[in-house]
Amino acid sequence: MRLILIFTFIFFTLITKSQFININIYHDKSVNDIILTPVTGEYQIYNDSTPIYKLKRNDIIYISLQGDSIEIKNLRKIIGYFKKFKIQGKKTNNSIRIKPVKPEGKIRVYDDNLFIEIRDNSLFFINNVDLENYIAGVVEAEGGSTSSIEYYKTQAIICRTYALRNFNRFAEQGYNLCDDVNCQAYHGKSLHSSKIIQATKATKGLIIVDTTLNLINAVFHSNSGGETVPAEVAWQKPLSYLKAVDDTFAKHGKRYKWTKKISINQWKSYLRLNGFNIEKNIYIPPSEFEFTQIHRKEYYKLRNDSMPLKQIRKDLKLRSTFFSIKVSGNNLIFTGKGYGHGVGLCQEGAMYMANNGYSYNKIIKFYYRNTYIVSLTALDFFRK
Repeated sequence: MRLILIFTFIFFTLITKSQFININIYHDKSVNDIILTPVTGEYQIYNDSTPIYKLKRNDIIYISLQGDSIEIKNLRKIIGYFKKFKIQGKKTNNSIRIKPVKPEGKIRVYDDNLFIEIRDNSLFFINNVDLENYIAGVVEAEGGSTSSIEYYKTQAIICRTYALRNFNRFAEQGYNLCDDVNCQAYHGKSLHSSKIIQATKATKGLIIVDTTLNLINAVFHSNSGGETVPAEVAWQKPLSYLKAVDDTFAKHGKRYKWTKKISINQWKSYLRLNGFNIEKNIYIPPSEFEFTQIHRKEYYKLRNDSMPLKQIRKDLKLRSTFFSIKVSGNNLIFTGKGYGHGVGLCQEGAMYMANNGYSYNKIIKFYYRNTYIVSLTALDFFRK
């Protein structure tokens, strides 16, 4: 136990000392041409350690894949061709605007530094960014820009915990995390709410640990439907802090209820394809297909056959596994509750709690049981 705590301290000291994290941006996209402009600060482009061009605010450069090289040019001339390079901020606060051209994409603004190279016949981007700047960007991407500051504090601590727990997830590929739902959504700099910046600064260095002082798997979802899912139901592995929680707060969310209609014949065909003993010419009373969940279940059962609800959710693209089925003529009506996998923190429930006077620590401990919120620097105690 003592060795684990010492290692944990050393690991986090290294992270917090450097304060930078490498995020693969445009992770799920193939981008070959971009227009790039500094928004704040000043930048220097380096080829390895050799400076090749200074970028000032509002300068415009065009970066494009040309065969096996990357062309960099400004409005007047070609600057050069390179295999890889870095765009390094030189001031205290630096941010840069990126506009994908081929294929066309939305403008994004990124804090701090940018590394670019060629991988898989496409431009490959890494945003080398201060950890807290990254957290603020994730909070905006995951939590929107219209919530309360107490909710943003909650989300910031969760996102920081996730980032540090998964810090070396893509180490072999040369970066720490990606920018899509395989990690945490990240669309660049937080631009639309000053409360997000305030909340991130107010919770700087705070993380969530379990009773063994290991970082928790701080998963979250949109709406629990009134009852969260324990870890063992979702992933076959129990975790002391991811238990089923009776979540009345979720009922106030916009995504609390949903419906979907499917014909009885479609449902029979689907069940047959998934191993249910349903012969085409055998009559089954429609009422037998009905299914009720007052509390969450793991399986849909019909006679002697069953299948996991999470498989049904995936195949039919349902919002959650928390649904009941009723017959309506020749159709079945799925009446569901919640949105997402249901494990961990419910975002809409947490927003409601924050709006009604709950502090971030109470919100976190409501959804993550048997946990502690601690500062990374406080772990120094355990070195002794």
